[in-house]
Amino acid sequence: MKTQSILNKNLRDNNARLLILFIFWPFLGFLLSLKDFQNKFNQKIILIFFVLFGLLFYVNPLQDGQRRADGLKEAYNQPFEMAFNAFDNLYKESVDFIEPLIIFSVSRFTDFYGVLFGVYAFIFGGLMIYYLNRVHLHFLKFPNINAFIFLILLIFVNPINGINGFRMWTAAWIFSVGVINYLHEANWRHILFASVAMFLHFSFGPLIVLLLIYKLLGNRTLLFAILAIITFFIAELNIKQVQTIAEHISPATGSKINAYTDERYIEKVSNYKNKSAWFVTLNQKGMLYYTVALLVIIYVRTRGVFKNRVTDNFYSFTLLLLSFANISALLPSGGRFYTIFNIFAFTTGLLYYVYEVKKEKIELINWIGLPIVFLFVIFTFRLFTDPASIFLFGLSFFMPTSFFFLELSA
Repeated sequence: MKTQSILNKNLRDNNARLLILFIFWPFLGFLLSLKDFQNKFNQKIILIFFVLFGLLFYVNPLQDGQRRADGLKEAYNQPFEMAFNAFDNLYKESVDFIEPLIIFSVSRFTDFYGVLFGVYAFIFGGLMIYYLNRVHLHFLKFPNINAFIFLILLIFVNPINGINGFRMWTAAWIFSVGVINYLHEANWRHILFASVAMFLHFSFGPLIVLLLIYKLLGNRTLLFAILAIITFFIAELNIKQVQTIAEHISPATGSKINAYTDERYIEKVSNYKNKSAWFVTLNQKGMLYYTVALLVIIYVRTRGVFKNRVTDNFYSFTLLLLSFANISALLPSGGRFYTIFNIFAFTTGLLYYVYEVKKEKIELINWIGLPIVFLFVIFTFRLFTDPASIFLFGLSFFMPTSFFFLELSA
């Protein structure tokens, strides 16, 4: 009892020191919070840092964030009754009603986009921390270098700068949180939670169908592996047929799909890909080859039979998700679903090295993959720094100056 009391006092003292440090130097407090991630107080500090990131967010006029900033200003001048427009023509025009409601709610108080992105960061960051915490609890069962590599990859796979494209990347975390809970507990409420993702971004509708297929079939590892292999050989998708199917589902779905498969949009995406630097392509392709190679090695070693039930669930669902990602990549902007695949592939890798193959030393596949991992982390961190205010990394008394400049630019 006395020992527990001493431990509690030490924890309170550490939390107090961390809070004081964070108040004076948020970035250093954030970094130190990562060291003891399982501590709930540390997770709160990380979330507050994410909110600061959103409040100080730099909006690039050429990116999606600018449309959100403009939408906030427009909503600020609208009467309260306009809030219900998000639900009007839900079937005919759009199923994505969550973000318009968030923008309209924030607009009742301010037209400063920093507040909007602060709210975005709170939602996005909370979901991200929840998912990482569930995975981290597994990692603590047998911490090792191989599992640690995949924990690092999970931190960088869909980072906080994703609030620039809030709908897609927040929906990715909503879906991932719902699925990770379902793969642990197999409860319907987790599928319902995952389904919320499609009301933030319509493209998650097919993924919900995929989750229902998985629930119906269960862990059919060999079948899903064969499907994944087959989809690698599909070279083309009939765009017109996809548009027709979407229109049959609902006019809203048809409208969204047509926008993403329009010839001008296809040309725009194609030009963007052609102008991409070599390391962007290498980053995407290299990570795909690395994760697929790992999945193959896992199958060869285990023959699809796992000691741990959760690992079995993740491996099977990840294979099914790979099939979907391969097919969706044939559509313009469909390659983004490889990010969702990566979330589950990295989690599978971590679970595999915690429960199935307990090795202290780094494995050959991960030695080979280290350059790809380094490129992935560096590239992602570079993207993080683009919208991050320089004041975010300095002492806190510089931050009011940042808000002043943001107000001027707005």
